[in-house]
Amino acid sequence: MAIKKQKQKKSPPKKIETDKNKKLSIAVAKKKVTKTTVKKKVKKTVAKKKKLKVSAKPKYQGEKNFLASIQPYKIKKTERYMNARQKKHFIEILERWQSLLVVEQDRTADKLQDIAGNFPDESDRATHEEGFTLELKTRERERRLLNKIDSAVESIDQNDYGFCSACGIEIGIRRLEARPTATRCIDCKTLEEIHEKQQFGSV
Repeated sequence: MAIKKQKQKKSPPKKIETDKNKKLSIAVAKKKVTKTTVKKKVKKTVAKKKKLKVSAKPKYQGEKNFLASIQPYKIKKTERYMNARQKKHFIEILERWQSLLVVEQDRTADKLQDIAGNFPDESDRATHEEGFTLELKTRERERRLLNKIDSAVESIDQNDYGFCSACGIEIGIRRLEARPTATRCIDCKTLEEIHEKQQFGSV
């Protein structure tokens, strides 16, 4: 009688081990994915915060403070007056000044729209109106200044910027940095002021 060999059964623990290994690898992969997604989310939020900080509207601190913040132009001995570099320098100044003034104009307009007309107390209304009349006067001066800035930018495009409108000589880099909208040299401006005092008297 031939003894029949019993078929060896495959051990199930190996399957369990492989299943366990697979589950562990899946879990590790999931953790990696979650970590990368969390990192990406953190990066996005940081980037958004940075963008918000950059896009925050700068506040105009007044004409004197703005003119004091202008970085002086480094003049080279051999360079020609009102060359491309100098024009670029003054265009940047004028455009920055213009943008700050426009922001202030918009802020005033928003304030006027948001104000409630009804005040319970008359003294509150009076103080509020007085404050706004002063603010409107400053905005009117700034509006006139915006027109001067526009004409200065146009004169740069026409290659007339930096030259006196009365005598035609150079106004000068330092005078233009002190008053970027200047259209007259220091001598012509002094004569103009003397004539105004003689005509209208000292104010």
